[in-house]
Amino acid sequence: MPTQLNNLSYLKDNREHLRKNMTEAELVLWKVLKDKKLCKRKFRRQHSIGNYIADFYCMSERLII
Repeated sequence: MPTQLNNLSYLKDNREHLRKNMTEAELVLWKVLKDKKLCKRKFRRQHSIGNYIADFYCMSERLII
């Protein structure tokens, strides 16, 4: 069984804090990315991969912002 690398439970509080305290630039970008508005691609906010938390992540394109 593979080891889980995404959204590790010990980073949950950090991810939630970052979502609730986004910068103005992050808010503007999120308005463009959310609800599949950008080329019908699904983006996630504050998605953790390993010990890192990406601001925005598109799984289908393997794109991290």
